[in-house]
Amino acid sequence: MHADPQHALAQSQRTRRTQRRRLLEVRGLVGGHRAPHRDIRLTAADGTRLAASFLPGPSRDAPVVVIVHGFAAHRRKPAYALLADVLAGTMSVLALDLRGHGDSGGWCTLGGRERLDVAAALRAVREAGHRRVAAVGLSMGGTAVLHALAHGAPADAAVVISTPSVVGVVETQALAGLDDVWRTAWKRVGLRLLTGVRLAAPRGFDALPDPRELAAKVDLPLLVVHGEDDHFFPFRHGAQLHVAAAGPATLWREPAGFGHAEDGITPAFAVALGRAVHAALSAGRFPDRDRARRVR
Repeated sequence: MHADPQHALAQSQRTRRTQRRRLLEVRGLVGGHRAPHRDIRLTAADGTRLAASFLPGPSRDAPVVVIVHGFAAHRRKPAYALLADVLAGTMSVLALDLRGHGDSGGWCTLGGRERLDVAAALRAVREAGHRRVAAVGLSMGGTAVLHALAHGAPADAAVVISTPSVVGVVETQALAGLDDVWRTAWKRVGLRLLTGVRLAAPRGFDALPDPRELAAKVDLPLLVVHGEDDHFFPFRHGAQLHVAAAGPATLWREPAGFGHAEDGITPAFAVALGRAVHAALSAGRFPDRDRARRVR
């Protein structure tokens, strides 16, 4: 696959992000939405209070997309705010803080109980009268989206970006580091003090099915986006989700430079994703990667 200038841009931006900058982003000291928005509060089925921002689209009839971030992120983190701002140009957006992150309450369970957060967000936009709704989840957020949809949360299409196909398998150095923090009490405390992320101890986790098993229960248009150079979950995870999906599924294989989850979010990628969501909600299937990126 030929080099993609947008992926070169993403890789360059990732290289320039110092550890100090990354910490400021996680703490919410930099970033935020530039598009008009209003902050709202939601409540998950287990009572967890959730924070979200609603970015109104160009019209009341525009579709709505719910954005679900990954681990150690939140709705105002620069990459996620950029994604929401760009998508809000053609559709409404509900950007959610998952439990244990940002301004939401509760404790992070790495995609398990987060399904209740996604369900609350999807239910809220449906109850507000929006008829066409899509969910976009990145990494852990993708797991939460599949989990919610497999349990009947209301949506018409879904996108999962850099999402694992299995759980409990530690096969990369990056994932090994996260697993070590999760299993070590003082490191979880350190994570909370340093970043504000509240990660539940292993004993506080519900058993989570493999995401590919969840995808097999999701009978709606699904777009799987995965980078060739994902340092958490190798590309085969995306390919396995694509094969497992019950509904019409499309796979975008992103060339080296895309990285993992928020690393690959550029203005051009966000525009292409918006086009793809509109196409899926209209035609019942996501377009392939090249068609979505074609200049109109």
